[in-house]
This record gives sequence, structure tokens and C-alpha cells, in this order.
Amino acid sequence: MNAATRVFIEFGYEATSIQHLVDAMGINRASLYDTYGDKETLFLEVLDRYDDWAYAELHACLEAQESKVEGLRSWFYRVVEQGSNRRHPGCLMVNSTVERALRDEDCAARAARNFRRSEEAYYGALVEAQRLGEISEDRNLRALARFLAGTIRGIRVSAKATGDYQTLKDIADIALSNLN
Repeated sequence: MNAATRVFIEFGYEATSIQHLVDAMGINRASLYDTYGDKETLFLEVLDRYDDWAYAELHACLEAQESKVEGLRSWFYRVVEQGSNRRHPGCLMVNSTVERALRDEDCAARAARNFRRSEEAYYGALVEAQRLGEISEDRNLRALARFLAGTIRGIRVSAKATGDYQTLKDIADIALSNLN
């Protein structure tokens, strides 16, 4: 499954051929079709697993810091570092959302679920940060969580246009300034 994920990240759904997948996965076509049915079913399963992995990464990053604001800052700067590294393949969920969500309901549903999951993770961190006095009581935490989730996606898309570290960091810094 990891091999299929790498192929879909590298080529996107449309440009990924069955041959790319069987070569990367080290299986024959019949095995791919017997196990997954077709390319789309495999792709959706890859998206589901990728979403679980990405959520676990976000959660671990947020939990690694005592300060929830520092956990959020750490996550944003991790995304900036990835985006400025031209060898980093990017985020499969964001890439797939841009490529397919407008014409593929299954992909759109997964993108929406991913957004909700990240929004909830940010919201939980913000609630804890507010409880600890790191964030003002007058902040609308739900709106802020949505803003952070949208900004992360914006950084990931911007990274495709420019891998410039300072540009991506400026976006992150302005977003993070809303935590004060």
C-alpha cells in the first residue's frame, strides 16, 4: 500500500497507470484487480490510509509540546519545511482534492472528512491553549480552527507554485499571529 501511495503522490490519480502501480507494488495486474477491483478503489483505499496517517502525524506533533500554541507552531513550520523541500512530494490529500474533488464525489467526501478531522485537532489544541491562558478568552476558537485548517492547505498548494521557504514561512507566521 505504501508503494501505491508513493505512485499516486508522484503522478496524481489521472497520470497514474495500472503499469505504474503493478511495477511499484511488485504484483501482477491480475493480483491488483483481484485485491482492489480497479484503480479507483485502490486510490480511495490509499486516500483513507493516508488520511489516518496524516491525522496521526498532526496529533503526534500537537501532543509533543506542552504548550498547545507551540504544538501548532511546530506543525505549521513542519509543513513549511516540507513545502520548501523540492524533493518532498507534497500532501496526497491536498493534491487529490485539487485534482479530483470537483468531479469525484468519493474523493470530495474524503477531502471533507480530512478537513473536519484537522479542524477538530486544531480546535482541541486551541481549547486546551485557551484553558491554559495561552489564548485570549474572547477568541472564536471554532473559526480560528477552520482558519488554521484552511491556511495549512493554502501553504501546501502555494508550495507547488513556489518552494520558497520565506514565502511559506511568511504565510505561516501571519496565520500563527492570530493565536496571540
